[in-house]
Amino acid sequence: MAVQNETLFSYIEHVGILNDQGELLAQRVQQGLVRAGMKDVTTLSVQPDTGRRLIVRHGPSLHRVHVHPVQRSPRTPSVEPGWLPLLVSSEFTDASAQGLADSGVSFLDERGNAHLSLDGRTVLFAPSGKTRPTGLRATPGPPAPATRAAGVLALNRASHRVAFALLANPELAGSPVRALAASARVSVGTVHNTLAQLTEAGLLLDGQLHHAGRLLDAWAEAYCRLAIRPLAPRTLYAPDAQWSDILLAQPESGVLMGGIAAAAALDSHVRATDGIVYATALGPAVTLLRLKTDPTPFRVDVRERFWEDLLPTPQTGLVPSVLIYGDVLRDGDARSRDIAANLRRNDAHLRALG
Repeated sequence: MAVQNETLFSYIEHVGILNDQGELLAQRVQQGLVRAGMKDVTTLSVQPDTGRRLIVRHGPSLHRVHVHPVQRSPRTPSVEPGWLPLLVSSEFTDASAQGLADSGVSFLDERGNAHLSLDGRTVLFAPSGKTRPTGLRATPGPPAPATRAAGVLALNRASHRVAFALLANPELAGSPVRALAASARVSVGTVHNTLAQLTEAGLLLDGQLHHAGRLLDAWAEAYCRLAIRPLAPRTLYAPDAQWSDILLAQPESGVLMGGIAAAAALDSHVRATDGIVYATALGPAVTLLRLKTDPTPFRVDVRERFWEDLLPTPQTGLVPSVLIYGDVLRDGDARSRDIAANLRRNDAHLRALG
């Protein structure tokens, strides 16, 4: 009977943040934010006895927050004018926490995961799976899943874009977080998480990349595993070998060349008939290169351009050197590996990365 009572008590504590209202909820939210690392924050309940509407003071600013308890499958609530939605749970999985942060959703759980965005600016992002929250009794359960070892990068699709932007322009490491997020076309929360990974791995220090060659290796390895879908549902072909010359002659089109064709543009010893082009939409590439579904020897894959302008490129009309290198490596054959190795030795930008 004592064991049953202890288990019941632990369960009641564990679901507290889901059931609490009024001032008790405000206290739990404030404790959770402070535990996650937020400073100078106070929360008060709009309805002291019931309700889930809070006033959150952060520094000199006041913010109206509406708490939404969620269970295993969190969904972003509809935005209520004037109120910031804050999802709370006893525990978000690591995947759920990362997905919510990538979407810019504010959330908090009793495990230590927290993400808070106020006035469109991320003021707190604390992914956690390493410690139990204080105030909860430990209960027997299955072994915790293995966590990423210190110094090992785990790049998902979004954080992979952040690493790409940093490799393409290392000066972004010392720029405002929003500038890096804009360059990589990801959320500010994703940038914070990726920078934390890089710092933990010893690849980022005081706003500068360190051992950039290691980061390039990790990025390229992850890139080879990513599933990439062309913009076109069917394979497209150019009518003749002039397609690459046409593209390079019209840089204002916004269509950029990558892959083996871009490597051939940089190295006269490389020959290519196929190629990859990047564009924000399918139409401009199809029109410019006269692409059709009728097979020819000149296959052209059209992929979505996943970065903003201003990332440096080795030549007008080409994608950044890092992406050329990654695309050639993805081909996987011995010839492609040799071309990629030569590109890394001969391209000034890749050589500087190490």
